[in-house]
Amino acid sequence: MNKIDGLLFMQHEHYLELDYRMINTLLVVLETGSITAAAQQLNVTQSAVSHTIERLRVIFHDPLFTRAGRGIVRTARAVQLGKELSLAVAHMRSLVQPTTFNPAQTVVDWKLAANDFQRDLILPEFYRRVAPQVLEFHLHIIPSEVPSIELLRDNNLDLVLSPICPDAPDILQKRLFTGKSICFFDNKIRPAPRTLADFQQATYVSLSFLDGKILANHPDEMIIDMDSKVRVRVSNFAGLAGFLRGTNLLAIAPDLMRYHALAGFAEAALPFAIPTLSMYM
Repeated sequence: MNKIDGLLFMQHEHYLELDYRMINTLLVVLETGSITAAAQQLNVTQSAVSHTIERLRVIFHDPLFTRAGRGIVRTARAVQLGKELSLAVAHMRSLVQPTTFNPAQTVVDWKLAANDFQRDLILPEFYRRVAPQVLEFHLHIIPSEVPSIELLRDNNLDLVLSPICPDAPDILQKRLFTGKSICFFDNKIRPAPRTLADFQQATYVSLSFLDGKILANHPDEMIIDMDSKVRVRVSNFAGLAGFLRGTNLLAIAPDLMRYHALAGFAEAALPFAIPTLSMYM
């Protein structure tokens, strides 16, 4: 058995599942020695890295990594694979020669899914930068809400922008940024909430597609109680403003909304911990 046969000693159908993204994930985990560090370097979720490693264990018939305290230890097979796959990747890169690309003669037609927060925050500037550089730029944007994996798998969309990342190992993902949530309110109607009691006694406007999906998974009972005090649920971020204005409702939303949909509303910091908001594409 030669070196290539040894590297690809696996069932044929498993061999066909192996792709560059999986190989790159394995190489980064080998390099960093950590699932968490690899996810940060790749700008994906830890679950995406773990899913990939599980698939590679099946393909290579080896655990690849074993638990040791809080860390992981590479198996001998993983070390050998790292050496061989690094050479294979380098060879693949040498085979791929970039074709001539002339943006000025290119027609770009993209279909994206994004809610109004991501749409207003990211896409106008994206369009302003790309449009002058290409012959034509067509951008079709549909609401994403909770993104469907099938939309990407069936080639109905080119890209999804969402804080809710599809939990599927075959979907390529990148973290764009991580932000924090703050409280928005109408200071002409109510004073700023400052204490924990202020937030516990308040009522809220929130998003219909987040109903029970985020706050209810938070271990803090107070956060769960806040979710039960939502009085209005709207279909998109832009709808928050209409119900904040002239009422005593509060909205807990990404701080970046101060630059568009919630511009002009008063802000208050949260006196309790809440998960940070990561935006993925």
